[in-house]
Amino acid sequence: MAIRNGKPVRFTPKGLCDAFDATDAFPGACQLLSNLVFDQGNPELVVSRPGVGAADTTFSGFTTPTYVSVYIVVANVAYGMVSSARNPGHDEPFAYNIVTNTFITISGVTSGNTPTSPATSGPWTPPTMAVVSTKILVTHPGFSGTGSNFFGVIDITTPSSPAWSATNTATNALPGVPTAVANFNNRAHFAVGNVDYFSDVLVPTTRTNATQSVTVGDTTPITAFSGLPVQTTSAGVIGALVVFKASQIWQVTGDPTTNNLALNYITLTTGCSSPRSVVQGPFGIFFAGLDAPYILNFLGTLVPLSSRPGTDFPADLQVPFQNCTEPTRVTAAFAGNIYRVCVPTLILGQAQTNDYWYDIRRKRWTGPHTFSYDCAAQFGNAFLLSSPAQGAALFVSTTIPTSNSTYSDAGTPIVSHMRSSNFPKTGHMAEVQVVESTIELASTGSPVNFNITATNDQGTTIQTTFIQTPSSGSQWGAFNWGAANWSSNVSIPHVYTIPWPAALVFQKMSIDVSVTPVNEVSIGTFFARYQDTGYTNQR
Repeated sequence: MAIRNGKPVRFTPKGLCDAFDATDAFPGACQLLSNLVFDQGNPELVVSRPGVGAADTTFSGFTTPTYVSVYIVVANVAYGMVSSARNPGHDEPFAYNIVTNTFITISGVTSGNTPTSPATSGPWTPPTMAVVSTKILVTHPGFSGTGSNFFGVIDITTPSSPAWSATNTATNALPGVPTAVANFNNRAHFAVGNVDYFSDVLVPTTRTNATQSVTVGDTTPITAFSGLPVQTTSAGVIGALVVFKASQIWQVTGDPTTNNLALNYITLTTGCSSPRSVVQGPFGIFFAGLDAPYILNFLGTLVPLSSRPGTDFPADLQVPFQNCTEPTRVTAAFAGNIYRVCVPTLILGQAQTNDYWYDIRRKRWTGPHTFSYDCAAQFGNAFLLSSPAQGAALFVSTTIPTSNSTYSDAGTPIVSHMRSSNFPKTGHMAEVQVVESTIELASTGSPVNFNITATNDQGTTIQTTFIQTPSSGSQWGAFNWGAANWSSNVSIPHVYTIPWPAALVFQKMSIDVSVTPVNEVSIGTFFARYQDTGYTNQR
């Protein structure tokens, strides 16, 4: 018999947010969507994210490699810098073909023209890379600024035999070691302090004129560069170089050859101290601000990265960025439909490094995901990642589960964990009880245990139980023809009754579901039938 005067309440996970209570957040707000991502075909489901798996390479042909400090992907080749004992205490350049899993030898490497290796933790000036013409330019904090050691160059005129050198710009030298480099109008733009020095067109190692520079704002240094197409009412779409400082953002447009070089500020109050969080995407430039993630859109408007891009609607996720413990170690990339950012932060007083994903189609966040990294780049629809915790290794990480997905990170099985924000207030000013509740779950392959916990507003367990999904599919050859479904890739959710050992009684509640996926698993809608108890609070 159903309980009297019951009121069904629905919860469908829709995204991660900071709020403990969903009442004034959004329907489906979650405190955790750890190692869970949105099912791209079913908006009511979240599924386990694909594991990162084993490393694509551990630099086995190098002499005691220890740490990858920077890389950029050009077609199928990752070019970057790795510390090794070939020249002890120095980084050396590498070229790794991701598709063929082979390294391409780079000539010209010596102890005299390579930068000293950076620390793997704490504040730093991250190395940067940019492609201009047939040169890949490398800025690195380990360059000494003596002789020709200002920045590195990988010459890929002949891609099968790249060559390395260290240099300074010819004719008019840079006055200091640059901290960032970017391509704009086929010129290399170098950041030295608060000045943007730029090279000749298609000759990134030469500055013919001493006037090839722009002083940007006050004396605080430039932290990052990024290109941005800008929509204008008079000239259509024009190119711009966006220049970030810790609390300012500027825009460079035009070129000396067309006599229209211009510098304009975008904001003098918001900036970016996390150079590696600055990423180009379909809506504009994503980056981590000191108080929230932001996007600079094609109209030159700076807005929080929220569920309504292009407006000043508040961001769902701000606390990890506000509590960031080392902004220079934040790193991000964009691939497929995901802006992915890894943040060292404090959450509820606990130090952690968390990976968050913003899905531009759902316009919501998931995470924190448990594979941390400090360098990331786009590789097709996937990400190329490296982490000091994994040593010198490169990982290819996909975002959409397939039949080939594995559910482990570098050999460690992942745990998918959803925890809702507290359910919206009923407005009845009464404790409620729940006897009947259901949840949609699915898995493939072997039976899977979903551990389910109801907690109160302080995180204290009210009741706990589990649901085991049946096996889905059978091993080929282990059944009689026509007697089984041998496909293990079908994952259609089923509504299960939750077998609570006793009634749930609470003023506020959240639902917590965790599972160790062997294959694909899904979590969908939770329903509970509320009944007012007739009293306001438990003593």
